Amino acid sequence: MSFHEQNIKAFIQVLHKKRSLFSPRDRASLEQLAASLPDDEEKISEAIASWYEKRPPILDAQLDILNTLLSEELNATRSVASAIARTEFEANQDYRQELLSAVAINHNA
Repeated sequence: MSFHEQNIKAFIQVLHKKRSLFSPRDRASLEQLAASLPDDEEKISEAIASWYEKRPPILDAQLDILNTLLSEELNATRSVASAIARTEFEANQDYRQELLSAVAINHNA
């Protein structure tokens, strides 16, 4: 998932989980922003970042959720990489053992 996708996802979570941080004025401003957003995810991410950066409590909530998402993705990536490394190691071990067995058989013959 790209950073822009994560940023948008985090902001949506802030909207759902931290609704009390948004004043009526913030909501009205956000409605105007949302109505003018393009389809491009990078531009959407940049637009909402410009919006929440001017609102410290919302920025803090955004960063908290974004950090959680980034940590979860990093942990998932590490788990996958670790599983791949283990599988490759196990495969290498099997090949090594097969080679040693083949050498021993040929040596004894």
